[in-house]
Amino acid sequence: MKMSRFVCACAAALAASTCASLTAATINGSTPYLNGANIPWNAFGTDFGGGSYSATWWNTAFANLHSGGVNAARIWLHCDGRATPTFNSNGDVTGISSTLVPNLQNMLTEAANNGIHVYLSLWSFDLFNNNHASLVTNTQYTTDYINNALIPICKGLKGYSALAAIEIINEPEWGISQTPNTTTQSCTLAQMQAFIKSLTSAIHSNLSGVNVTVGSASVKWDTANGKDGTVGDWYANLGLNHRDVHYYSWMVGSGYNYNPLASGHTPAYYGWTVPAVVGEFAAMSTTPYTSPLQMMSSANNNGFAGHMPWSYGGVDNNGDFADFEGAAETFNSTPTYVPTLRYDFEGSTISWAVESGSAALSSSTSEHYTGSDSLKVSFTSNSGSNIVGVAPSSSPAGRFITFWLWVPSQSALNGVEAYCEYGSSWTWTSGAWLSNASLAQGAWNEINLIAPAGQTIDQIGLLIEFSSSYTGSFYVDSVTY
Repeated sequence: MKMSRFVCACAAALAASTCASLTAATINGSTPYLNGANIPWNAFGTDFGGGSYSATWWNTAFANLHSGGVNAARIWLHCDGRATPTFNSNGDVTGISSTLVPNLQNMLTEAANNGIHVYLSLWSFDLFNNNHASLVTNTQYTTDYINNALIPICKGLKGYSALAAIEIINEPEWGISQTPNTTTQSCTLAQMQAFIKSLTSAIHSNLSGVNVTVGSASVKWDTANGKDGTVGDWYANLGLNHRDVHYYSWMVGSGYNYNPLASGHTPAYYGWTVPAVVGEFAAMSTTPYTSPLQMMSSANNNGFAGHMPWSYGGVDNNGDFADFEGAAETFNSTPTYVPTLRYDFEGSTISWAVESGSAALSSSTSEHYTGSDSLKVSFTSNSGSNIVGVAPSSSPAGRFITFWLWVPSQSALNGVEAYCEYGSSWTWTSGAWLSNASLAQGAWNEINLIAPAGQTIDQIGLLIEFSSSYTGSFYVDSVTY
């Protein structure tokens, strides 16, 4: 059998999911599932009330999103405070410009005309890099912002049906001293919590029917159940209507798994009693996922109330609308991806074989992801690349293939990848290469790839590569597509 020697690897822990329809989870009674996008700005910090508002730009953006099946947009307002609200020389808020509310009103009108629900983010952690920490640390300054800016904004936005949610602050963790913070200024966790709670209360008192949330950088700081290396729930009992967490590939590996897209990582898994949205994730493939559609479907399957790729305009290196437009269109028509369990290894190796390298395969009860058995892959003084796979009994062409791999600690592992082969020349296609450092040790990891559509898939499986001699066992379980 011909095999290419393409080296790579992949993983990140999770549990079997239950599927949710597009309307199964919403952030409030009148807002559908958010098949959304982060715009998040045309001109950072000056779009609204800062002199850079362009109705034409926003209308075009909303029209493009709508044509791509997107129904929601996360949009930033003050950002770091460079243009709004108005500050005095002491850094205290004295008001807002005369154009801020009209700009927002026009934007919301354009959004409504294009069927877009707006998710308005007031602040970002960037305020700590622009000398505005006192807005959070000084309670009088917080009160002045509420009275002189936030309440006038809320009153001006009453009756604008496109406004679905207000986010107090984007990724506040980077400005909190306990994180540790990455900003030039910082605040304590207690100060940030007081700031969030005060603004949330003011919004609830002055603008009904709009959800309030916080755009948390990671579930690391959003659950008190101690799972996956998380450190605590920083946003409990602050009056938030729903949760918003972000996901990027750095959030898996080395004993932690801050991944809300992982199968089974539902809002209930994190102990939340309110809906939740995945407010940011890369607009293109990111470990361990091979496409934005897979991430969208994973959020929906997990019972989240929406997802929002980053970003429409490609404001950094995480992709742009061209990278996720097709996925958004497909999701809009077929929101739920329902994988079928193909290989569970209950009492049998189910025709799996060592295709390259040296290992012994057996069915084992020592570890299992589901059921009671898994495929045990035993190595003896093994180094280099090893391939275990199977000729699939049912074609996975065009489908997401998921493998669960249990990775032992101290394994001399270099990396792992999922693969498939097709055609007379055994063309090799692989998922993301995941290094040992990106995998959870002594735990189950999810390995993914998308099999090419329109092909006869001859083999699927996993490549496991060691950097030095290794004796021990890995386990494979719950292969779905």
